[in-house]
Parts: sequence; C-alpha cells; structure tokens
Amino acid sequence: MKAWTQYSGLKTTVVLLLASISPLAMRAQTGAKASSALPASTTNWKTTVHGKHLTIRINPEANLSLYNAINVGTVAYTGPSKKLKAQESDKMVSLLRDSLTKDLSSVRLGPDVSATRRLTVNANITSVKRSHPLVNVVTIAAVFVPLDLGGAKVTAWIADEETGQNLAEIETVGCGQIYQVLGSLQALGQSKIVLKKQSRSIAKEVERMHHNQQPANLTAALSFNQ
Repeated sequence: MKAWTQYSGLKTTVVLLLASISPLAMRAQTGAKASSALPASTTNWKTTVHGKHLTIRINPEANLSLYNAINVGTVAYTGPSKKLKAQESDKMVSLLRDSLTKDLSSVRLGPDVSATRRLTVNANITSVKRSHPLVNVVTIAAVFVPLDLGGAKVTAWIADEETGQNLAEIETVGCGQIYQVLGSLQALGQSKIVLKKQSRSIAKEVERMHHNQQPANLTAALSFNQ
C-alpha cells in the first residue's frame, strides 16, 4: 500500500511537470525569442506570422513568379558551439541539406515560359535543443510519455541565384512531441525529426509564395489584353 501511494505521488508530480513543459509551453517560450527586433535590412518587409512556430518575411521588391527553378545553397549550423560537438553539428547540417534537396525538388513553380531565373535557398540552424534519454526513460516508465523534448530553430533565405539578393526569409521553430517516444531515447532524435519537418515547411512556403504571386500577374495580363 505504501509503495502504491509513493508511485501515485510520483505520477502526480510528473503529470504536473508535463503540463508545465508541454510542447505548447515550449513553443510559446521559443516564439517569444523569435519576435525580437528584426535586422534593419528586413524592417520594411511584409511579415506574416503563423502561430508561434513560423514567421515569413517577403521583400517588397520580390517577384517569385520570375523564377522557374530552385536549388539548395549553403546550409550551416550557427548556434552556440558548446551546445553541439563538431560531429553532431555536421550531422545536423547534412540532414537538413539532404531534406531540403529532397523537399525542394518537389516544389512546383509556375509553368510561365518567360520565367527563366533560379532561386537558391540558404539555411542556418540557429539553435538545437537536445533531450536527455535517461530522464525520458524515467518519465516514460512513470507516465508513459517522454517529458524532456528536443527541438530546433532554422532560418532560411530565399535568394536570386544570380544576384544573391534575398527575396524572402523563413524562420521556423520546432519542438519535439510527447508521442515521439523512440526519438526521445536519443539525445538528438527529436531534433532530427523537427529538422525534417522544418524542411518540408520551408519547401511548402516557397511554393506558396510563388503561387500567391501568379494570380495577380495573370489578372493584370488578362486586363491588359482586354
């Protein structure tokens, strides 16, 4: 009976801890950091914020409908060096580069035959949060879910390949989920899952930005012809 009471007390404590560091709570914290002052070069850019995990800034001079192809440029880890060993940061960079190459290859740019320019996506992994497998083993045993979640933050720039001019900036913040049990048993397991998801988000937003500029151009052309 005494052992059961102690187990119940431990379970209650861990549940309260879960509520305090849930993915939503962690997103709120990282989102607050993402809302800091913008660099001077993007202060006049159109900014769109989707929840607390995705921020998009578009250069008012950009016209993505002029481009018919996209490739991956530089990918780097620019977060604190003390957070990751050199081999770990290299693996994270390779993972993001491979994911972007795969995801961007499926981006459908417009069929406009006059569009001949190419886009380049450059990306920085600005932070990575590792999880502690031992802590998660204990919490999984207590409440059946991992509580120490990993995460990552990535900033990507969409640029003109020829001129190097930045046309848009995509900032994405991701956090591991409590249902990613296997990933939580590796220090960077959930962070890797997050990076793959962020790559898909970046590719999706590039396609969305390109698509959103097409109707306006098409409407203008039709009006001119009439």
